[in-house]
Amino acid sequence: MKNKKKSVVSLSSLPKRAFTDERTQIRLNWNKRALLDRIQFALSLCCERPVVLHVEFVDSLQIATLNWQFRGKDMPTDVLSFPPHVEHQYPHKGFEPENIGELAVCVEVCIKQAKTHKVTLSQEIEKMIFHGLIHLKGFDHERSDAAHAVMSSLERSVRSQVTRQLGFPDFCLPLTETEVKKKSASARGKK
Repeated sequence: MKNKKKSVVSLSSLPKRAFTDERTQIRLNWNKRALLDRIQFALSLCCERPVVLHVEFVDSLQIATLNWQFRGKDMPTDVLSFPPHVEHQYPHKGFEPENIGELAVCVEVCIKQAKTHKVTLSQEIEKMIFHGLIHLKGFDHERSDAAHAVMSSLERSVRSQVTRQLGFPDFCLPLTETEVKKKSASARGKK
């Protein structure tokens, strides 16, 4: 019988703006509850018992710094996975979730990749979160072609099952200038 308790997922502040290039910035509209539900469902598929996971949203400079510091690569990347260094102890009797680590996700890189891959921003962010999660479960696509094939298959399976259960991801929507103006006008009208 599967444990009924949910995994604990924490998110950093969700960025309200992101750069699409050096000069262009967009506003982002997040549905935090939908994002948390999708991550928790993915964790239920990948983990035998409840776990603790933190997702940190960072900008291009922050991810480039982390990528250099931990991987020796001098460039921004989409997601980095950090296994835990210290196991957290929880005083709740019968519920001591394993801390599986932390993910750093760069929304700005995801914006560029979403455009390249012709998918929505929510799809790309979700893909990167699930990719990082599978890394935290011990898989590494850089080991060999066979490892790459296994990890890719796992990612597709998790994404497919989450979409089948929860529908198409739409937790992060870029706002067009028209939508921003409508929201601003609506907010002014409510005062």
